[in-house]
Amino acid sequence: MKHDTLHGVAHNFADSIASGQSFVVPYHVIQTDVYAEAAENENDCLVVNILTAQAHGARSGGGVEAALPLLKSAFPAFCEKHGIRHSDYADFLIRFTRSARAVGRGSSTYIITIQDRNGKRTSREYIGVPGKRSKVTDELGRPRPKQFSAPVD
Repeated sequence: MKHDTLHGVAHNFADSIASGQSFVVPYHVIQTDVYAEAAENENDCLVVNILTAQAHGARSGGGVEAALPLLKSAFPAFCEKHGIRHSDYADFLIRFTRSARAVGRGSSTYIITIQDRNGKRTSREYIGVPGKRSKVTDELGRPRPKQFSAPVD
């Protein structure tokens, strides 16, 4: 499976969670405010591992912690619906960041880090809800997707 396709499916799944109302779990509407939980931490971030249903920085007994087992169990069917195999992912992390001091579209971001079964590991940053790929200007003044020198965990 192409690595970019895996990122696309991971983005769709993460964007659903970031929106606050996720419909990826059949017969459930999962309401979580990942950015509120991220803003409560000293680092203003929350890291979620979809494949293991673990979160670092989540509020104990909070909405994210309760939703993770449901999201983990729904991910294989979500992948199948999009024409890929769940086993194509070796890792799938989402780092939600919200600055409690900032307001507006740029105040919330998430970084998706995936590793495919061949060992290729990449990260991509998305800004706002819905998440749009973060861009930088190249030396010729053209907007280009932001690249990471090292994957973010």
